[in-house]
Amino acid sequence: MRCAERASVCISVHDVAPATWPRCARLLAMLDECGAGPVTLLVVPDFHHGGRIDLYPWFVRAIDERRARGDEIALHGYYHEDEAPPPRGPLGWVERRVLTQGEGEFAALGAEEALARLRRGAALMASLGWSVRGFVPPAWLLGRGARIALSRLTGGRDGFAYATTRSGVYRLPDWRYTFSPSLVCTVRSAWRRSLSQSLNAATFSVASRGPLLRLSLHPVDAEHPDVMARWRGWIARALEHHAPATKLQWITAEGWVASAAS
Repeated sequence: MRCAERASVCISVHDVAPATWPRCARLLAMLDECGAGPVTLLVVPDFHHGGRIDLYPWFVRAIDERRARGDEIALHGYYHEDEAPPPRGPLGWVERRVLTQGEGEFAALGAEEALARLRRGAALMASLGWSVRGFVPPAWLLGRGARIALSRLTGGRDGFAYATTRSGVYRLPDWRYTFSPSLVCTVRSAWRRSLSQSLNAATFSVASRGPLLRLSLHPVDAEHPDVMARWRGWIARALEHHAPATKLQWITAEGWVASAAS
């Protein structure tokens, strides 16, 4: 069975960490007002090397409160910084340095380093009592090394059950793919915000016809009233024909995993 008779909408809040929490809280308050829960929280274990999340008890309590309301926790990299050697070609440079501002942590990591960070992140989450079944690479850049590493950490009740990129969702361990491009706002300048609105309109038109619609919010969105207003509009439209679900709830309803515990 699906999560509901309607298609599903999965709303994610990216870059969740102690340093970003005030803005994340504003996003979540807006989502609560819109009746858009439950949502998936993409938690970064040590955002920009600013300190592990377990060193901030108030943050852990805040996340526990969201989990009690039904929100899912997904692993969102480890540091959320691209520290791999600089890209060699122009395409890699644009992808890793221009479009993503050096945030694509898992874009160019080797398999062993990617595996170490995934294990460290999952262990930290487990130590806090958080079951994590999903992985979303920072900036949605999932390199070859990260794919190899993920394939070694799947299966059973505690392994990773899915990974997502900008364009869709992968079931693990067989990497079955569902095309589901995500709406996202770019806020670095007025013209970028205007362009992202046009791109989101096109994305919504395409994605809303499929089984899963994805909306991806970032902490910086909370700093721009016009962007928040646009999100309210997209959310209202999405909820007309889509039932809210976390990513894990959606893949569970699709029969991909046996348990939706989060």
